[in-house]
Amino acid sequence: MPVRPLTTAVNCLDLLDLIAAAGAPVRLADAARLSGQSRATTYQRLLTLVTAGWLERLSDDTYRLSLTACRIANAALEQAGFGDRALPVLQSLTDLTGETSSLVALENVRLIIAQRVEARGVLRADLRVGAELSFDDSASGKVWLAFGPGDLSERLAAGTGAKLPEEQRRSIRADGCALGGGGLTLPGIAVLAAPVLDDRGRCLASLSLVGPETRFDADRLRQPLLAAAEQLRSIFGGRVWRD
Repeated sequence: MPVRPLTTAVNCLDLLDLIAAAGAPVRLADAARLSGQSRATTYQRLLTLVTAGWLERLSDDTYRLSLTACRIANAALEQAGFGDRALPVLQSLTDLTGETSSLVALENVRLIIAQRVEARGVLRADLRVGAELSFDDSASGKVWLAFGPGDLSERLAAGTGAKLPEEQRRSIRADGCALGGGGLTLPGIAVLAAPVLDDRGRCLASLSLVGPETRFDADRLRQPLLAAAEQLRSIFGGRVWRD
């Protein structure tokens, strides 16, 4: 006799996916509308997800993803071999542009280099896979603030307080790239970063090119960077979250 999946569990997970796609905390009425279910049924599913630790109910009666989602997402990235599967794309990008390429993932509220391919003439040998970047002075930080989870700025408020002005956020989203420097960490360099999006437009990682300011040509590098980000999107799509 074939075994069927638990419909109630599938329905709860579907609702979780809808809330994740919303990009910001949602109210009961919004969740019911998104799922096409009654308020009573939707409330029961929300309560189940809160009890299981997947959602948080805020003081204004909205619901958002808990940090459990971050932990599972990070585990999924690790188990899917995100950095390893991205390596050939980064190697090709560095070979093509002559600049160092990096893939940066979000771990709770930390920006971590998940993969990196150095160009000839290494800028800083200590900036390796696993190193943490700053939101305040990195192009990848700008990309994550522009394309990342809707509650990222709120989560950062308790720590660095990093913010992206709305006008700059709109500009980065329209252009698809963010230009930055090395800040205090890497003075004298320029960085161009772009998001790697899944099939629902959610940010999986940021992809960047790094080089000395004296020779860095953002206009020349923009198209190869965007093409590589699209390659990574085709590799991972939405499957990273489901592997």
